[in-house]
Amino acid sequence: MAELENTNTNPEAEAVKAEDSTPKTYTQEEVDALLQKEGDRRVTEALKKAERKHADKEKEAAKLARMNATEKYEYELEQREREIERKERELTLAENKNTASKILADKDIDLALVDFVVAEDAETMDENIKVIDKAIKASVAKRLAGKAPVKSPDAIEPVTKEGFSKMSVDEQYELYHNNPELYKKLTT
Repeated sequence: MAELENTNTNPEAEAVKAEDSTPKTYTQEEVDALLQKEGDRRVTEALKKAERKHADKEKEAAKLARMNATEKYEYELEQREREIERKERELTLAENKNTASKILADKDIDLALVDFVVAEDAETMDENIKVIDKAIKASVAKRLAGKAPVKSPDAIEPVTKEGFSKMSVDEQYELYHNNPELYKKLTT
């Protein structure tokens, strides 16, 4: 008998299921609480990030304090070299983005794709442009390979008996298949 009771549905569970299917509405206090919770989360995240930066700076200062003058000079030189390399990379990417924009414009490719083709070296960037160009051309060719759009009946000019007599046999045959009522009207 205990097994039979376990197989019965629980009315409370059914109420919860029914409740889940309807969209939940929130009171102003609930919305305010959710917004406050999200704001607190973001502030906490920002504080942790700031603390990490501060801790990194303190470690850096402690590291510099333990160094002698020659080590400090070498370390600072290394830091400057890294910063110069980073800025050179940024400059190269900016120049390559400009070049890629010109190439894309010459090939009539949307400039919104420039971020997808920019690379640090010209060979990779050229290869990316070729891949995108090839993909676009293949997509256009695929779309153009489909059937030509059929003229809507509204766009077809009304055919008169005089116009019908001037039609070729093929055009008359096409009219017969596309609009048999009009064909009968024009041939009688």
